[in-house]
Amino acid sequence: MMGSITKAQRDARRCFAGRLRVRRRKPVCLGGPAGPQSGFTLIEVLVALTILSISIGVLLAVFLQGLDRARESSNEAAARVLAQSLVAQAKVGTNLSFGTSVGKINGLAWRTQVLPYGSAVDRAAWQSNPAQITATVSWRGERGQRSLSLSALRLLPKPGASDNQ
Repeated sequence: MMGSITKAQRDARRCFAGRLRVRRRKPVCLGGPAGPQSGFTLIEVLVALTILSISIGVLLAVFLQGLDRARESSNEAAARVLAQSLVAQAKVGTNLSFGTSVGKINGLAWRTQVLPYGSAVDRAAWQSNPAQITATVSWRGERGQRSLSLSALRLLPKPGASDNQ
């Protein structure tokens, strides 16, 4: 019986050295010329890369959309602060007159209008001249031209009226 080889010895010869694992006394070949190959096929690698690239594309799109929203929010906040500042300056200004003024600062175009408020009959009956102050700030956003307007009312003295009345 010297020349006969057992089944376990035959399986061990077919497998690479050190790649034989025994489970419940049954030899299992983990790879080699005669057994199943370990590793990934080219199709599996291509499918994994496709899934990875689609996932990265979706995540990048979400990230860029968040950045666009943050930039738009920042522009809107800057426009709101500028409009509030323009209205506050007009409300406390001592030499306010009816008319329009325009300007541009940090990519924001602004326009301040001071217009008479109410009808001509109402203004004649009132003791003061009410003025409507409107500040409009516009900027170029991701979705086109954007603008923001704020309004306030201020009472102006009537022309020719004395301050001691």
